[in-house]
Amino acid sequence: MARTFKSITVRSMLLISVALAALLTAADETTAPRWLNDIKYLAADDLEGRGVGTRGIDLAADYIRDEFRKAGLKPALPNDSFFQPFTMPLGRQMDDNNTIVLRGPGGQVVELAQGKQFVPLRFSASGTIAGPLVFAGYGITAPEYSYDDYAGLDVKGKVVLLLRHEPGPHDKQDKDAPFQGNVDTNHARFDQKAANAAAHGAVGVLYVTAPHTAKGQPDTLMLFGQVGSAGDAKLPLAQVTRGVADPIVRASLGKDIAELDAAIDAELKPHSGELRGWTCSATIKLHDQSAEVKNVIGVLDGAGPHADETIVLGAHYDHLGHGGMGSLAFGSRDIHNGADDNASGTAGLLELARRLAGRAKPLGRRVLFIAFTAEESGLIGAAHYIRDPAIPKDQTVAMLNMDMIGRLRNDKLIVYGVGTAPEFPPLLETTSKKQSLKISPVATGEGPSDQAIFYRASIPVLHFFTDNHPDYHKPSDDWEKISVEGTERVIALVEELTVALADAERRPVFAKADAPAPTGTRRGMSASLGSIPAYSYDGKGVLLDGVTSGSPAEKAGLQAGDILVKMGDREIDSVQTLFEALGTFKPGDNVKVTVIRGTLRITYPVTLVGRARPPE
Repeated sequence: MARTFKSITVRSMLLISVALAALLTAADETTAPRWLNDIKYLAADDLEGRGVGTRGIDLAADYIRDEFRKAGLKPALPNDSFFQPFTMPLGRQMDDNNTIVLRGPGGQVVELAQGKQFVPLRFSASGTIAGPLVFAGYGITAPEYSYDDYAGLDVKGKVVLLLRHEPGPHDKQDKDAPFQGNVDTNHARFDQKAANAAAHGAVGVLYVTAPHTAKGQPDTLMLFGQVGSAGDAKLPLAQVTRGVADPIVRASLGKDIAELDAAIDAELKPHSGELRGWTCSATIKLHDQSAEVKNVIGVLDGAGPHADETIVLGAHYDHLGHGGMGSLAFGSRDIHNGADDNASGTAGLLELARRLAGRAKPLGRRVLFIAFTAEESGLIGAAHYIRDPAIPKDQTVAMLNMDMIGRLRNDKLIVYGVGTAPEFPPLLETTSKKQSLKISPVATGEGPSDQAIFYRASIPVLHFFTDNHPDYHKPSDDWEKISVEGTERVIALVEELTVALADAERRPVFAKADAPAPTGTRRGMSASLGSIPAYSYDGKGVLLDGVTSGSPAEKAGLQAGDILVKMGDREIDSVQTLFEALGTFKPGDNVKVTVIRGTLRITYPVTLVGRARPPE
């Protein structure tokens, strides 16, 4: 009996526990804020990281449209549509049948597997090449450092095998040494190495990562698209693994990649040489691809004498898909769910639509709710909207943007754009106190999110951001890490600000708030013009979406809408050639920049400044 009673008791307890767990779960679901369910949906694996070109980003757009409609918003676009569709280029994509075959002096034939032993670079030229294989060290010619990997080396008609990065210590910054340790100079750039190889007559480039510069990473390939740009290199380019390169260089030069890299770094002298008897034949095929994307826009009408004026509330809903370009998880193909970046801001946008549309008294100004697409690709959705606004720009009195509002810590909220209207600082001070938030103000409206596009159109902006964290642009940015209480306070702050701006007697007055201009001439700084390219432009030259406040471009007179076609003696036909041209100059150089403005061709003298470069 005791055993039977005990069994029944255990079984009963288990059933009770399950029932309690179900009740608690139900309670949690009913008491959780509704915007958290938005984040859970948007950051679910089924939405594929909301990458441009995926089915998941279309599901997200449909969800946002449906929630706008449920909240009571009206379509803001013709034909009663919430969608503002357009086509954007995705850049280069690789075909499935790229090939690289290496042949050795003993009759060896090594056919490399795409994606496992080699991967093309996104800005590679397409074509078929064949030629002897040559090791050319880091592929650098740097007279200012008295260093040349091509000295005494004939690479005409040949394929060069190059180390990534540049010579010198890789674990510290040494300002007194050539190639300053972990601060890469322009010589480390993939495009610079490719251009230098072409200048020496090479027909193709194979890059390999030395273990000293891999920073603990295994011998893996970069993802296609991890390095790329809008233009084409002159040569076919690919990365190969050390597992491919080591036997070849060891047989010919007596050392493997690690040993050659260590010797160059220690001596700061080239160790280039022909890989005797080895040849490379390769076919690299890339094609341009585009995607149909859309902003999602709903409108809440205002009432009263200022009803024709508009406040824009914005947040981008795209993210990185399965990684690649922009991901900080090296080599990962896992789904990047982007719960904080930016399902949190999108959820805030949806919640504000519900709250503001549910008010008994209409707001004094119209509110336009925009979920932007393709922010991660270069603020493309916002730029498209400004070029083709649903409401005239002169009727837009302010833009409030939410991007990564889900990880509030220590009550600290970063707000950009505080200096873009004199009305903003006192308004922020009052509203932030009510939410017990500590505002870290940033005066300029510039910054890496969609508000920058509106600021460049002379619209006052505020951008809300709870700061970076270790999960930024990684697959680990999941909804479970969202600060529910903190996000609620940020949403409440933006709600109160929106109401105050909508009901104010006067619209905010736009003020220019310059970001500090980058300066400096030290090695490790690249030359900066301060131009803001329109990455979606596919014509000849570089269309400017704008220029950075206080930059050389602005000071010289360049402006949004200009098409940059020449820099110094170099013709500019793409963003890639603009980057390459900048790489030939130093901070402080004076250079002539030519633009097309309407029917005019104008040349401006520009003095370049310095900008620190991240390592490649």
